Amino acid sequence: MSGILIDDVIDISVKAGALVLENGGETYRAEETCVRIARALGANEAYSFVTPTVVIVSVTDKDRRYHTAVRRITQRTVNLKKIARINSLSRRLASRNRPPVPWMVERSLERIRLSPEHNPLKIIIMAGFSSLFFALMFHGGLIEAGIAFCIGILLRIMLIFLDKFRLNNFIVSVISGGLISVLCEMVLFLGMIPDSVTVMTAVLMQVVPGLAIVNAIRDLIAGDLMAGTARLMEAFMVAAGLSAGSAFGILVFAHAVG
Repeated sequence: MSGILIDDVIDISVKAGALVLENGGETYRAEETCVRIARALGANEAYSFVTPTVVIVSVTDKDRRYHTAVRRITQRTVNLKKIARINSLSRRLASRNRPPVPWMVERSLERIRLSPEHNPLKIIIMAGFSSLFFALMFHGGLIEAGIAFCIGILLRIMLIFLDKFRLNNFIVSVISGGLISVLCEMVLFLGMIPDSVTVMTAVLMQVVPGLAIVNAIRDLIAGDLMAGTARLMEAFMVAAGLSAGSAFGILVFAHAVG
């Protein structure tokens, strides 16, 4: 192990894999990152098994004894910048001719983990514009696009607020669908738009689990059947939550104004 403790090797590799998963990375990318960093740190052999909720890494020391660590993943988001930085770090370490210093690698991972997120104001504004352009893409008029912009901003503000409570994805999806449907039905009731379908669909596109579906398909193609199936089920639950929330919001509003 070239003087590097086996505990440091396995701890650093697990942390790197967890960072990839927590920021929306694919299963195969997380596994490759764990293995690449473990080998770069001097492990004789390294193996990794990753699902959307757990990272398992096993390495062997100079005596060919196995050491295994498990990390549970409870929160996941999407931050492609962090994934790119972790990927770049693992490739740099793998290309070195000698093992790196463990504490320097840990400091780099911690710096990536603590790197600032995107500016909330920019996220809110861009969320509004995404809903606006989706409304135009769905053949909506300028008024519908403007309303989608406003509702999209309100949705993103609510999502940022709910993120503080660490709710699971299904509950967040139900609340999101309910908020969108109530606001759209309210605008329809006021006579500002002829129907609410275009606006509702445009705003819902913000929270449709597109990345989860793409990653699930990539995992299935790569042969990671368990991870791919789990991601598909997660995407299905999010979609079901959006549908249930939207239907509930429409029914509640109809009952309130009726």
